[in-house]
Amino acid sequence: MAHPPPAADRPWCFVTGATGFVGRHLLPRLAEQYRLRCLVRTPKPAPQLARVPFAAVPGDLGDAAALAAGVRGAEVVVHLGALVSYQPRDRAAMFRINAEATAALASAARLAGVRRFLHVSSIAAIAYRDRPEVLDETASYNFGPLRLGYHDSKHAAERAVLAEVARGLDAVIVNPPSMYGAGDRRKSDGSLLTAVLEGRLPANPPGGLNVADVAHVVDGMLAALQRGRAGERYILGGENLTGRELLARVAAVVGTTPPRWTLPGWLCRAATRWVALHERWGRRDGPLTSELLRLTPRYLWFCSGKAERELGHRPQPVTSGIAAAWQELATAADFSPSA
Repeated sequence: MAHPPPAADRPWCFVTGATGFVGRHLLPRLAEQYRLRCLVRTPKPAPQLARVPFAAVPGDLGDAAALAAGVRGAEVVVHLGALVSYQPRDRAAMFRINAEATAALASAARLAGVRRFLHVSSIAAIAYRDRPEVLDETASYNFGPLRLGYHDSKHAAERAVLAEVARGLDAVIVNPPSMYGAGDRRKSDGSLLTAVLEGRLPANPPGGLNVADVAHVVDGMLAALQRGRAGERYILGGENLTGRELLARVAAVVGTTPPRWTLPGWLCRAATRWVALHERWGRRDGPLTSELLRLTPRYLWFCSGKAERELGHRPQPVTSGIAAAWQELATAADFSPSA
């Protein structure tokens, strides 16, 4: 078994989005092979990175000087940073952060002579179907008419990375699905896990989604960093589930009963129009947005065959990730089903 080189001899890896959900799981693995340099808004160490040695680069994705400092002398860049929102008012911000900043970072990496650039994109940058159909990396992007800022900006980011590949950058793109695991507060505290536990979801969402344990996706990211082909994208999927199947998995983990009926498509479309109208009036600021409602009846089902063949990626059930998220949440607070 090969041992990693001593810390002082390891090459530098510059990471954006290090303090996020995926960064929490990926950084300890990267630290086994690289010296880490992380873009952070404040030099104060993030609690989730307390045990991972890294050099802080103060700044954000809009700071060209910080990006230049980060890539200088780095052998590898791992770009995790992004703004995720389904609020229509955040569309312009997502294009600045997700697309324009990615273009600037990829350009800076090429000019600095970075050996490998790993761009962590999303299945949101690929395509959808209105029926349960499994897609792969060759599917043509078709989210445009839905006006989903996150999806459109991530698609634009991929185009920017590929433009730098054409100029000589050695870059690989990975497309993870929706991920579950310890530390993902968006799907645990105050969100999906507790909503199912407390019976606050009256119905299953229609449509379907590819979902995965973040730990398995991280394995795929590391494989792509080492073995991915420049200019290629790889779906790092888990399993394809309907909304009903996903909530049944969550309910089994948290120990409660999932909703019994599924929201019909016509009702979802009517709710979309009602919420969009209120958004235009500036009277709505909740988690259920018109963008999410437009997305809900769609199927984002994908095949990871390319990653399996070229990277050795092995899609696994999402249950382990849901259980890890629930275990961490349950130890932090006392949750019990509502009467």
